[in-house]
Amino acid sequence: MLRRLLAPIAATLLLGAVASVADAQIYPTRPVHIVVGFPAGSTTDILARIYADKLTEYFNQRFIVENIPGHSSNDAAATAAIAEPDGYTLFVASNAQSANAAILPEQPFAFPHAFAPIALLGRVPTVVVVNRALGVGSVRELVALAKAKPGTLRYGTSGLGTGGHLAAQLFKAAAGVSMVQATYDGSHEAAADLVAGRLDVLFAPLPTIAGIAADRRIVQLATTGARRSPVAPQLPTLAEEGIAGVDVGLWFGLMAPRGIPGEIQREIANAVTRAVDSHFFKDNLTASGAEPVRATLDTFAAFLEIDMPVWAVLVSKAGVSVADYERPAVRTAPTLPVNGH
Repeated sequence: MLRRLLAPIAATLLLGAVASVADAQIYPTRPVHIVVGFPAGSTTDILARIYADKLTEYFNQRFIVENIPGHSSNDAAATAAIAEPDGYTLFVASNAQSANAAILPEQPFAFPHAFAPIALLGRVPTVVVVNRALGVGSVRELVALAKAKPGTLRYGTSGLGTGGHLAAQLFKAAAGVSMVQATYDGSHEAAADLVAGRLDVLFAPLPTIAGIAADRRIVQLATTGARRSPVAPQLPTLAEEGIAGVDVGLWFGLMAPRGIPGEIQREIANAVTRAVDSHFFKDNLTASGAEPVRATLDTFAAFLEIDMPVWAVLVSKAGVSVADYERPAVRTAPTLPVNGH
C-alpha cells in the first residue's frame, strides 16, 4: 500500500530531476545578462566584457553586460539579487560588496547569502597615481607636498566603500595628511579628470590606469597591496615607500541570484575555468591589468566567508560609516568622457 502511495511522488521527483538536468544541458537558450554596478569603461565593466565575450564564444549564445551604476554597485546588487534564479541574470561582485555589507548592515539584500558563487574572475591592484603637473615623482614627495599644503590636494575614488576609497582613507591616516575627496560613479571618470588636471591624485584599480598609462600627464607611484603585484611588478608598494597598513587588494567574481540550478551554476563555473586555462585569454586578462585566478566553485564560496571579516576590519580602520553616505561628495568640475562613454 505504502509503495503504491509513494510511487507517484517518486515519479514526480524523478521527472523533476530529469527536467533539471535537461535544462542544464540546453542552457542557455536565450541571451544571458551580466549585471555590473559601475559605468561602462570602469574596471568592473572591463573585466565583465572580457569574460562576456569568452562565455558568448563558449556557449554560442550572447552574454550581455548591463551597467546599473549607483551607490558603489549596491543598486546593481539589489537588482540582481531579486532576479529570477534561472541562470539568465548574473552579477559581477567585488570587494565593494564585502565592504558595504559592513558599512550598510541594513540593506534590501544580504551579501553574500543572497547570491550563489560561480567563479572568481581576477585580482586587481589599486594604484596611486598623480598628475605630472603636481611635480612629485614618489610617494614620499607626495606626502611632503600634502603636508605642506594641507586640505588643498584633490583626490578621486570610485565611490564609498570601494577599494580606492578605503585605500585613500587608510593612506591619509597612515601618512598623516589631509586631502579633499571627490567621488565618482566609476574610476574611469576620475581618471579622465586626473588627466585633465582637475584631480591631483587618484586611487584606482590598475585596469583603469592601464587605459591612460601611456599618457605623459600622469605618474604612477605605487600599489596598495601587501606585496608587489605580478601584473605591475615595476611599481613599489606603499609599505616599501614608508606608508604601512594600507593593504587593499581588489577582487572580482561572478555570482548568480540564490536558487540557481546547481547544474547551470557548475556549467558556467566550468566555462570560466576553461577561459582562465587558455594562455591566450590569460595573457589578454593580464594585459588589461588583472591577475587571473583559477578557483573552483567551492573555493570561491570559502573565499567569500574569509573575505567578509577582512573588509569589515578595513572599514573600521578607515573610519567609514553609514553617516558618510549622507555627506555630499565634493566634485571640483564636470568629468570628461572616456572612449565615448
